[in-house]
Amino acid sequence: MGCCGSSAVDDEEHLDYSAGKVTIIPDLRCWELKLNEASELGQTVVVKFSATWCGPCRNAAPVFAELSLKHSDLLFMSIDVDELPELVTQFDVRATPTFIFMRDKKEIDKLVGGNQEDLQKKFDPYCQQN
Repeated sequence: MGCCGSSAVDDEEHLDYSAGKVTIIPDLRCWELKLNEASELGQTVVVKFSATWCGPCRNAAPVFAELSLKHSDLLFMSIDVDELPELVTQFDVRATPTFIFMRDKKEIDKLVGGNQEDLQKKFDPYCQQN
């Protein structure tokens, strides 16, 4: 197993993703490892920047978990803005929640805010066509 536990519930009062497959990113080392993994597998990564004190982030958590099951070919990660300020700066995150879509370690799309309909629509281009 790698360093990143995909724990269902992140710490004391963190966001609850137990209904889905979301990897909580505790540190930069874990971030690098997961990005490398996704890049090697050719996976699209969806990163949610959120905070425990942010109401819309809490509301978006179950939806994010649900989407992670629906789009199991994508890698879902959650980052707490208070724990990883370096990444907040790197991705120019100015509000929470912010969702960043990445491929080959590069940002390809971004959604700011917790609007559930907008978030679901963002996934349309990444759905595998049957």
